[in-house]
Amino acid sequence: MSKELSNRIITGILLLLTLGSALYFGDFLFWLAIVIITAFSYREYSVFYEGKKTETFYKSTLVLGVLYFIGLYFFSLWVLPICLFAIFLYGAILVIAKYPSVAFKNIKSTLFGFVYCYVFPSGIYLIREEKDGLLWIVYIILAVVLSDVFAYFIGKKIGKRKIAPKISPNKSLEGLIAGIIIGSIGATTFAYFFLKMSILFAFVASIAIIIIGVIGDLFESHLKREANLKDSGDALPGHGGFLDRFDSVIFASGFVYILLFYIRMF
Repeated sequence: MSKELSNRIITGILLLLTLGSALYFGDFLFWLAIVIITAFSYREYSVFYEGKKTETFYKSTLVLGVLYFIGLYFFSLWVLPICLFAIFLYGAILVIAKYPSVAFKNIKSTLFGFVYCYVFPSGIYLIREEKDGLLWIVYIILAVVLSDVFAYFIGKKIGKRKIAPKISPNKSLEGLIAGIIIGSIGATTFAYFFLKMSILFAFVASIAIIIIGVIGDLFESHLKREANLKDSGDALPGHGGFLDRFDSVIFASGFVYILLFYIRMF
């Protein structure tokens, strides 16, 4: 067994035990786990997307991100517009007082980074607080992981047509189709028995989760390509960075939270 594979397995087991425990017990422990993941994710984003010149923005947005999650913990989603306004206001002050030549571009990337690294992942925390939240998160992870694993192995075996050769040359159409089929069957089975969904609704939702997860994966790959980086970071030996590991879940959890919102309405 190679050292890289060994590191990947050990890190994967530690992640599973740590995040699995936080997910199971929920409440503050899960909240803390999400705060740590989002803080590392934003650090990676700030480095590979804009580099050192965003250091001032990074520090302030990191604090704002933590405050956002504190607000979520105590007051729910009404804190979001306050945080977005704070980013614009802080950026405007910097434009006027300190960085007139580069600040506007940094405001845009910082605002996007806040949404990508804090708002989207907050969906998974909010889902955990819902009825059957634990089961919904298992459902998301099952759909994403099953599709990812089977897409990788089947794509490696028979994949010929690349879906995005310039962004992610290892992803093939054959692997993608196999991942969608197998992942959606596995996730649909879970949703039918544990979440009491109809088979049709569960199947359509599972396909949507998988496709959105793939979009999240390709998007993060694009950011890395733009920055000429192989991995988003090195915090997770054998896996790269936090964005490398959670990119698909970040997008998928945002979609599922919106789905739950409309389920509650109707």
